[in-house]
Amino acid sequence: MSYIENEFIRITTKSGGAELTGIHHKKDGLNYLWNANPAYWGRHAPVLFPNVGKLIDNQYKVDNHIYELSQHGFARDMDFKLTDLKEGEINYELKSSEQTLLKYPFQFTLNINYKIKDNTVFIKNVVTNNDQKSMPFSIGAHPAFNIPLKEGETFEDYYLQFEEEEKLETIKLEGPYRNGKRELIAQNIKSLPLTRVLFKDDALIFEKLNKNVMTIRSKNHSSMIKVNFEGFPYVGIWTTQTAPFLCIEPWYGIADEIGPVKEMKNKLGIQNLNPNETFTCTYSITVGS
Repeated sequence: MSYIENEFIRITTKSGGAELTGIHHKKDGLNYLWNANPAYWGRHAPVLFPNVGKLIDNQYKVDNHIYELSQHGFARDMDFKLTDLKEGEINYELKSSEQTLLKYPFQFTLNINYKIKDNTVFIKNVVTNNDQKSMPFSIGAHPAFNIPLKEGETFEDYYLQFEEEEKLETIKLEGPYRNGKRELIAQNIKSLPLTRVLFKDDALIFEKLNKNVMTIRSKNHSSMIKVNFEGFPYVGIWTTQTAPFLCIEPWYGIADEIGPVKEMKNKLGIQNLNPNETFTCTYSITVGS
């Protein structure tokens, strides 16, 4: 376990999955990140690579050859190398190996970088194509936050706040796959009350929001969690039916639609990276009052 801190916050991470494991606010004493209680969901904030969501039958094609990848990919279950730890910054690295090439036939480097400033954590994902051919991939984040934050509250005491009025239309899932349908949740709103019913069919999936900034707030106090994911084409909002957490998941990629196994390079939301090129995306988490 590694950590960095400043006068406002202390974050902890681990080499397993390069996962963020805690965001502790020094003034209010709260840990805003989910504790990975396996009774509900045994992860904190996994990195999703090289696929986001579930593939049809856990399979995909590269030049008509079939490979297998589990939901959300293998990066979250692999040990990263800690390459840099200094004041206010942590960097992890995962390189392709014989093990990964069996599942994903591309040479790559994946860097996960954490920086803190005041009460904000900046998470930067850097994908480099070390291969001689174009490399298709998806990448995403899956941070879960403690909701409720304080004793005596319920999940329903919280709401999502948006920066601008939004039309919230979710991409529908049938099991783990997209079914080609959409459902209007609300329109012309700047806040959405949290209820368990919202997640009756699993995650809400939004795209093309007016502003990719979302804040979890309580009706009872000023402590909040703001996630800024500018540039990400999709965002998933997820919890299980009884769990005391909420995930805000910025994605460059999305689960397969019901149908046949697909060529990865043709999947919706896929990124295709040329040889020796680098893809970078950053999101941030701000906590406190």
